[in-house]
Amino acid sequence: MAGLYEVWQRAEVSRRLDVLSGFIAMCVARDDDARRRLAKLVADADAALSASPPDLVAASEYLDELAWWADTEWADHPYRPVEARPDEADRQTRDYAKDLRHASLPVGVRDEMGRIELSLEVRFLALCRQPGLDCRTRQDIFYVAGRAAMALDLGHLEAAEREIRRMEQVGSVEQQVSRCV
Repeated sequence: MAGLYEVWQRAEVSRRLDVLSGFIAMCVARDDDARRRLAKLVADADAALSASPPDLVAASEYLDELAWWADTEWADHPYRPVEARPDEADRQTRDYAKDLRHASLPVGVRDEMGRIELSLEVRFLALCRQPGLDCRTRQDIFYVAGRAAMALDLGHLEAAEREIRRMEQVGSVEQQVSRCV
């Protein structure tokens, strides 16, 4: 199974590749030679990313060629993608990384993750709908649910289940305390 850092690097290159290739595809829609050039670059980059182990250097070189192409041909285009702010780029990359990580897991593990994710969502919603929750308790529930979701993103199923139990305890303990007051 690929390491998390490798998955993150692949996700960064994949994200940028998708954005730039989509933009260039729009710009070259009526130019058969340019479309073939784009298809070749994207196919080569995808092949490098799909290799075992992934060839991130080669994929990055293809990505650099796409960026250079976009910079030289369409620098002033009003829809030319600009590099996202670091926080937005990380959010987008996280989505790609989750997909890559998920795809690399065995089917049984993915099924178990789906079960835990559904359990998290159902229990989270049930806790949030409890009458009389104060703001602090609600924040604690959101925080622990976020930890459970992060554990799932990382593929730590036991940690996710532990955080779900902790989330339920936070909701039930706070409910008992608020009833006693």
